Amino acid sequence: MMLFNNEPIDNKEYSEEILNHGLSLYEVCRVFRGKVIFLHDNILRLDNSIKKSGLKIDIADLNVEGKLNRLIDLEHIKEGNIKYVLHVSPSGIDEYVYQIKHSYPTEEAYQHGIETVTCRAMRENAEVKYINSGLREMTNKIMQEQRVYEVLLIDKEEYITEGSRSNVFFIKDNTLYTAPLPHVLPGTSRKRVLTICEENSIPVEEKRVAYKELSAYDAAFITGTSPLVLPILHIDKITFNPRHPLLVKVMERYFDLLSKNF
Repeated sequence: MMLFNNEPIDNKEYSEEILNHGLSLYEVCRVFRGKVIFLHDNILRLDNSIKKSGLKIDIADLNVEGKLNRLIDLEHIKEGNIKYVLHVSPSGIDEYVYQIKHSYPTEEAYQHGIETVTCRAMRENAEVKYINSGLREMTNKIMQEQRVYEVLLIDKEEYITEGSRSNVFFIKDNTLYTAPLPHVLPGTSRKRVLTICEENSIPVEEKRVAYKELSAYDAAFITGTSPLVLPILHIDKITFNPRHPLLVKVMERYFDLLSKNF
């Protein structure tokens, strides 16, 4: 079941192909123990996407929280991912709320890190979370063919900016590095990591990391709705330390926060 303009309909009546026409702003929210985690951050980001797209829509009028909770109640969702889409086309504005398939990392992945590769690609207007089917299809194909967890994007100036569905951090000399806005999407998990660093006096530099300088970094990790905070073992053939003490500290603080609040 899904919600279309806040009315329940059968999923069989819906195809995501309709979202390839017009502008589709969206959020993917994670349900944990029957509640959406860090929902306020998702709503703030959606509001940012609406404003930067030039749309005259008041985020309060959408009542996103109420619609997400309605679907959770209707489907008795305890854990999983929910997608909220605001679809703008010449025929009007529609809202879609539905569950999507999720794949959460294994305990082994959190302990030993994941495999990633790079791809020269960019998202236009990176601060806006909109559906980009071309980029998603390309990176999905790479992940499937090369059997990796994520694809990291390299911009025209040969800097690593973000993952195809995540933000990325690097560690060197006990300092965290991550690409700044407006080069990347303001990820909700990214925001949470930056707050953890501020509260624990962990130095952070928001700057892009050059691909040619990757081997100078000690550790790397991605953040996102599904992975949360997930260590990287390899980027292409470059090896990183998935058990770096600073990375482990950030992970522990993140999961403690999740456990205490939800």
